[in-house]
Amino acid sequence: MTLMHLLVLLLVGAIAGLIGERLVSRGMPGGLIGAIVAGLVGAWLMVDVLHLVIAPELSLAGIPILSAILGAAIVVLLFSLVAGAGFARSWSRR
Repeated sequence: MTLMHLLVLLLVGAIAGLIGERLVSRGMPGGLIGAIVAGLVGAWLMVDVLHLVIAPELSLAGIPILSAILGAAIVVLLFSLVAGAGFARSWSRR
């Protein structure tokens, strides 16, 4: 794995994680690092564990973007349910 491939993976994970957080109106702790983890774990769950690939032609660095976003949303939602709503930050305006 080259440095450029690693940077692209982190970028895809960040984008998928941030969009996933917005979809469920919850956030992962750790800010951007938490979003990257949610995006990468979500993509891994969707593609490698569940074998669900949505629109494989929309992929970057071998990661299907739509599957990664959906997986990240699932990871964020599950984490917020397990950790409690008070622990995860909310995107809602007050």
